[in-house]
Amino acid sequence: MINTFPSYYQKFKCMADKCPDTCCAGWEVVVDPESLERYKALKGVYADKINRLITVDEDGDCIFISKEKRCPFLLESGLCEMHIKLGEESLCRTCRQFPRHKTYFGARVETGISLSCPEAARIITESPDPITFESEEIHAEILPTAIDPSNYFTLLEARKTAINILQSRDFSIEKRIIAFLEFSQAVQTCLRKKEFEKAHKINGNDFLNAACREHSQKRAERALGRYFSDFKSLEMLDTAWLSELEKAENAQIQSCTEYEWEFEHMMIYFVFRYFMTAVFDGDLLTKSKLAAVSFIIIRRLQAENVSDKQTRIRAMQKYSKEVEHSAQNMEYLRTAMKKSRFYSVENIVNVLSLKEE
Repeated sequence: MINTFPSYYQKFKCMADKCPDTCCAGWEVVVDPESLERYKALKGVYADKINRLITVDEDGDCIFISKEKRCPFLLESGLCEMHIKLGEESLCRTCRQFPRHKTYFGARVETGISLSCPEAARIITESPDPITFESEEIHAEILPTAIDPSNYFTLLEARKTAINILQSRDFSIEKRIIAFLEFSQAVQTCLRKKEFEKAHKINGNDFLNAACREHSQKRAERALGRYFSDFKSLEMLDTAWLSELEKAENAQIQSCTEYEWEFEHMMIYFVFRYFMTAVFDGDLLTKSKLAAVSFIIIRRLQAENVSDKQTRIRAMQKYSKEVEHSAQNMEYLRTAMKKSRFYSVENIVNVLSLKEE
């Protein structure tokens, strides 16, 4: 099996008790079946404690019973009691893997780290050098797949072009995202018609070099208002998130030329994590819209103290934690971006074209 990962992936190491936003609080910790069986087989007083703290949620998942939205094994020191007493191998799959994520495509797997982890977000935005990717052969079971090879390799080639567009630093980040969106729209049309050869011939530079379209300020402002209305209606882990969105909605964005590469890295993160999953549902454009709208929201979340690096990183991390890690939120946004005219490519481009203060 071939494993592909971004160049920064192997730099990650959990900060444990030094983490400013622990993943052991706020979320439910799902206990996978394999770990559940292992816990049931344990003996002794501590084994009794572990099994006593497992319950089944409304979705039918086995979870640890949280206490004030904290994992029951999270000590005041910020360390994990189970890890201390039984070792890292005792942790359930969720705790062993986070913030790592894997997506399987038959004989290939792609591995990354999530922006929702403060240390991962720091690493992703650490260096101004363009992000590259590495591949290695690993020993793992290859499961049967119904993936259409033509669809897969068309998307794989299209993703390379998308990354090249987003890393074209002769253009502003807004121009690059607009070109990326319009390129994705063109590829989506070919995928729908199964015109794979035509998709391979689409030139990303054509979208970068295209003349800027006229945009409507009023339509842009209406669309932006709808985006924030939708985001404020999402499920929230932290009640403070609502007030942060309200501030961001009225924020005056400023030039981000000095740190455009951070947004470039963020966009590459979204593309690497979601672009290829279109092979499962055929819906590439919605994934590209999500990346573009995420930029729009995050840029405004940073606006209050945009000159501070930590503020910029935290905005990305907080957004990812609140949005990406809620299946309910992601489904709501996917549906809105498919069906609502406010999320048309034209309207998103209008918002990206809004003049800076």
